[in-house]
This record gives sequence, structure tokens and C-alpha cells, in this order.
Amino acid sequence: MTDWASGYVADLDYVPGFYAEQMPAHLDLVCLIQGVHAPRRAGERFTYCELGCGLGETALTLAACHPEAEVHAFDFNPAHIAYASETARRAGLGNVHFAERSFGELAALPEGALPPFDYITLHGIWTWIAREHQLEVVDILSRFLRPGGVVAVTYNAQPGWSRQMPLQRLLHDFAATREGRSDARVFEALGFADAVRKAGSLALEGEFVEVNMAKRERGLTYLAHEYLNGSWKPVYHADLAADMARAKLTYVGSATVLENFPPIFLSEEQRALVAAAPAAMREMVKDHFNARIFRRDVFVRGARALAPLAKAQMMDNTRLTLAAPKAQHQPKLTLSSGEIEFKSPFYAFMAEVLTEGDASLAELRARPDAPPAPSGEELLAVGLETRNAVTVHRQPTQSGLDRVRAVNLALVRNAIEQGRSTVTLAALAIESGVQFALIPMLVYEALATGTPAETEPLAQRCLDLLHARGESLRRDGEVMTDPDEVHDGMRNSVAILLANHLPVWRRIGAI
Repeated sequence: MTDWASGYVADLDYVPGFYAEQMPAHLDLVCLIQGVHAPRRAGERFTYCELGCGLGETALTLAACHPEAEVHAFDFNPAHIAYASETARRAGLGNVHFAERSFGELAALPEGALPPFDYITLHGIWTWIAREHQLEVVDILSRFLRPGGVVAVTYNAQPGWSRQMPLQRLLHDFAATREGRSDARVFEALGFADAVRKAGSLALEGEFVEVNMAKRERGLTYLAHEYLNGSWKPVYHADLAADMARAKLTYVGSATVLENFPPIFLSEEQRALVAAAPAAMREMVKDHFNARIFRRDVFVRGARALAPLAKAQMMDNTRLTLAAPKAQHQPKLTLSSGEIEFKSPFYAFMAEVLTEGDASLAELRARPDAPPAPSGEELLAVGLETRNAVTVHRQPTQSGLDRVRAVNLALVRNAIEQGRSTVTLAALAIESGVQFALIPMLVYEALATGTPAETEPLAQRCLDLLHARGESLRRDGEVMTDPDEVHDGMRNSVAILLANHLPVWRRIGAI
């Protein structure tokens, strides 16, 4: 750690990441489901600010999908801003502005130095910074969020973290006694914590230690950023809401949309207790029954209720499509309360219709062969959380696709150069991002640079890219050495991608 970092891990770049819950289209959908006016209408110009943008991949994806937006992204780590700025330059993006600023520097800016923002987001910031910096963030929100604007805050939440806090304290204090980079120190600290657990610790939760020991082999950067910050402190929703109220912000709902439907994950007795609790305590009481350690809260400055008729019309007009080759005909979700299976026949019907193209909720319900449908809110929540459906927001133009392709190509090349096995790419039609694994990433690079959409040339280009990374094709975890088997394996993978995935990439506007 360094003096300028105020106890925050800064000797390691943060892990690259894209967070769909920060995208304006998703935040607008949360507002719609909760019956609150969003900051804008579709297609309107808007301003967006990300505080603590890390390597900038969310801001880059957003700027690619929204040429009508003015995007500002800030981070106090100069290495993060250098990386993000260079990626924006390589991608030819002119509507995203990265700047190295601390929260204190932003809070001290004079009036007019920044535009009034429609959206301000903070991912993984609030519970990792000191109290003085939290108050600086509140000041930023007070000064630079316009009336009607949305704030999205993701954070470590209580009481879900209560059983795991002894592990963080042990890791933090042990690592503080070690020399070297944060990744090496957290590696040693986890080994020590595991030894304490095995010796009979009464405080460490065995399963949680084991989960983090598994991450130790492949996720040291994440573990260092998660556990070694000096101001790490999970908070209750009520305490965060009280701080947001200083900036005249009202809690609207969770960006994890299914969490806005208590009947799905709470029993009748639990729902009765939530309803009986004082309004300011209800989210905290929910969190006693839904053991989430991470919350994604959405707030609005001056929340205005949508009229029921207007909300119903907007719900009916919401368009959906598939972002995967196959949908679950009877979708399932695993929650802390157990596995939930959604048995309505409408989900299988919806999956079949959406394989043919996008459709609005009204169009789905109006089809003569449609079975009885759940509420529009439930359809959207279940569809999004199970990846059975995504919302469609625009019909891509050629210029828009060219723009997205340029950004995606820059992101793919970064990932290839850095030896990463996944990357999230922008998708114009759904105004969000979609994760690509290694072979799809290589296929995307080949297609975007002019390789014909044919199995043989694509397979050869992908093998060339793979070998340039110093890697080999694997089968069941074992390196394939026979050249004929290697080519056959890559050809088979490419053929499947061309048949099943390329149509989806085109449908969602990723290529």
C-alpha cells in the first residue's frame, strides 16, 4: 500500500470487470419495475458518472452503446486511468472522459466544473473506504446529481457478513506484518487462516475459508482488494440509506431485480415480519432472511411515482430477446433459501418465441397460443436473473455496429495480450455487455478483423492467436499434442460457435 492510497490497496491494478447493474438501461428497468420515473426517455441525451471506475470497462461499454451519452469516469489510481484512457483511444471513443481524481478532489471542484449527472454509480467502493471519503462521496452526489437522477451503490452488507468478518480481520492483520506485494501477502495470510481453522478456531467459518482458499490459486488480485483495505467495513442498508438521504436520495429498489419480489425468496411468516417492521427497518429485516453479503441498491433524487396506466403501458412495450443459444424452458435459480423452479408454462412458451427474434411483453401475451402469463414484473425479473431473456432497447444501425465493433476489438486485444480467459463485450441492441470465454473471444477477434465466417479459416486464425499467447488447446483439462486432434478440436468448437452463438451475437448487436 502507499501513502496516497489512504489504506486502500493500490500496488495491484483492480481486476478487469464489467457490471451490468450499472448500465442505464438496467437502472431504468429497476425504476420501471418499482413504479418510479427513470431519469430519461429512451434515446435521449444523458450524462453519466462512475466513481471508482477501476480499469474502465463498464464506462467503455456504456460509451460504446450510447453515442448520445456524455460519460465521465474517475479513479484515484493513475495506472487505472492510463489503461482506460489508452483503451478509449484505441477504440476511437470520444464520448468517455477518464480522469485521475480522488473523492476529495472531486468534492472540491468549483460549480460548473462537471455537468449535472443523470446517473452516478459506485461499484465496490463504499465499504472499502474510510468514513471521511464516504462523506466526500455524499458531497459529490449532493452537488453533481441532478433532480430525478439515479445513484447505484454496490457494497458489502450486514448482517450477511457477520459470520465472515473474523476471517477478514485475520487476513488483514497477518498480511500487515508481511513484506512484498499485496497478492503475495494475501496468499500467505490465507495459508495462515486455513491453519488456524484446522487447529479448531471457534470463529472462522470452515466453508467460507475453503471457498477463499480455492480462489487463492487463481484470484489473488481480487482477494487482496477485497480483504486487505484498511477501512473495510460492511454496513447495514439502513445506515447507507441514512447517508444517501443527506443528498436527498430515496431508496427505490435492488438492482438484483429478483430481490424486489419477496414472495419469491421469503416465506409467508417472514413476509409478515417484514411488513410489521418500521419502514426504515424493512430492508434490514429482509436481509436477516436472505443471507446476501453483497447488495446492489438503487436510489433516486426526488423519486416520482409512475401512474399505474403509464407503468402498465411501458411494461407492455418492453421488448425481450435471448442472449444465449438456448433458454431454460423451466428456469431455475439457486438462492440462499434454496433452489427455486419457476413452473409457469409461459416461460417455455416465451423461450420458443424469442428464439425467432425479439418481442414485447404485450406481443407475447397476445399470441393466440400463449398460456396464462405471470405478471410483467415477474417475467422481467425471472427472465433477467436466469439469463432466459434480456431487454432490447434499439435496432442497431451500421454506424452503431461499427462503433461497437471497434470498442470490442480493443477490449478483446487487451484480454488476449494480458492472457485473460474471459472478456465482456458491448452489445448495442441490449445496451449492455455479454461475457465471452476464451475460444469465443478468439473467434470474435478473427471475425472482427476480416476472417470469413467459415469454419476452416476461423479455426486456423484462432489456433494462431492461441499459440501467440503461449497456450495450447485442452480437452478435459489435458493439453492436446497431436496436430490433427488439435485442428479437429478447434474446428468442432468453431463450427458450434458459428451455428449457435454467432446468430445470438448478431441478434444482440455485439458484432
